[in-house]
Amino acid sequence: MVKFGTSAAEVESASDEGVAVVGTRLRRLRQARGLTQRQVGEPRYTHAYVSTVEAGRRRPSREALEHFASKLGVDADELITGRPPGLETSLRMRLHDARVAISDGRFEETEHELEHIRRDARRHSLSGIEAKTEELHGLWLQRSGRPDQALERYQRAEELLRDEPPAARVDAVDGKATCFSALGDVRYAIFLLESLLDEIERSGLSDPDAIARIHASLVYWYIDAGLMTKAAESARELELLEPRIADPARIAQMHMNVARQYLAAGRIDDATASLQRAEDAYRALGLQTERGGAHLARGYVMLREGDVDGARRELETARATFERTGNTKDLARTMNELARLAKLQGDRHKARALLEHAIALLATSDDPELAYAHLALGRVLSELDRTQGEKHLRAAIEIYVRTEQTIALAVSYGALGDLLREGGDDAGAIEAYRTGILAVEPLL
Repeated sequence: MVKFGTSAAEVESASDEGVAVVGTRLRRLRQARGLTQRQVGEPRYTHAYVSTVEAGRRRPSREALEHFASKLGVDADELITGRPPGLETSLRMRLHDARVAISDGRFEETEHELEHIRRDARRHSLSGIEAKTEELHGLWLQRSGRPDQALERYQRAEELLRDEPPAARVDAVDGKATCFSALGDVRYAIFLLESLLDEIERSGLSDPDAIARIHASLVYWYIDAGLMTKAAESARELELLEPRIADPARIAQMHMNVARQYLAAGRIDDATASLQRAEDAYRALGLQTERGGAHLARGYVMLREGDVDGARRELETARATFERTGNTKDLARTMNELARLAKLQGDRHKARALLEHAIALLATSDDPELAYAHLALGRVLSELDRTQGEKHLRAAIEIYVRTEQTIALAVSYGALGDLLREGGDDAGAIEAYRTGILAVEPLL
């Protein structure tokens, strides 16, 4: 019988190609303790039997391995795998500490620790732990505005997990999807997540936490792509899954993204409640950047509900958090929302400065937030500098075309049409309106 902590695959490895390795490990541990083969084997096994095991000529039973381990004062799993007892648990605790540090913006002091964890995991064939170090590195690169480099890390993690059940790859694939979206390919991000969901369902191995992670991300990207029916379907799946989700980080992410669907459906109270639950979970986990995301989302909701003071408070809290933790992407999103607030209060010059800051933060990407900043700045400049306003509207259109965000594209063409019409270019305005209608027509 296999004890908890050692997989059947590991025991099989010890029984076939790993026989020689187990024998060598047995001999090394025995000699280190100054024991003879007879002392290790007695009273149940002869010294000859121990000799053949150490030489790799005999396949020891699990019962024999447990007997030898007790004589050597080690755990049987350590004898089989070479891993010190509690190693995996210790490494996972260190990973959690690293995640908290990254969320707090302390990556430089964490990078060295991640490398140590990676080496220990590789040395003891803990591919899942090694993959997590790559995912955390990718998370930092993604948040600091380097999606292309982050993508490489997530791909490495996925490769390390290629022989694991599909649910084990969910964080790596979700990270890849986020990177592809930031690089301008929302449709491919959706394809990756839908493909993994299909693979998990075909495997017959239900994993509520993994399935919830996928649907939570799909809600977000479906809304960005204008696929509102699919977003609502994923939100309903999450509502059904919630009682079965064990990981508090998964629950928090679910509430963050479902809140976006609630807002789109006009369910403001539900959106607010979900965001509060997300923040409570992130606070308990000690994840500062994620808490900043909850403040940003609450500010977003309040601003659209007309609570200007509440929105400013939440958005400034988010801004301070992202500046401190080095989260470039979400800082740009916050700048966009603060610019919306400034514009509502009639301060177009402040709105312009905030939007230019957001554009500078994301200038090298095709991130949808960059397109939004160009769109918003184009609208602000329509009354200050029409030529520059048109330039930014067209920049937004180019990004939305590349990222296939149909609804946002139509909105941008509408704004361009308004600007051209106000400038006396009726023919150009009509063409912009027509193109916008054609863009959104397949969704009608």
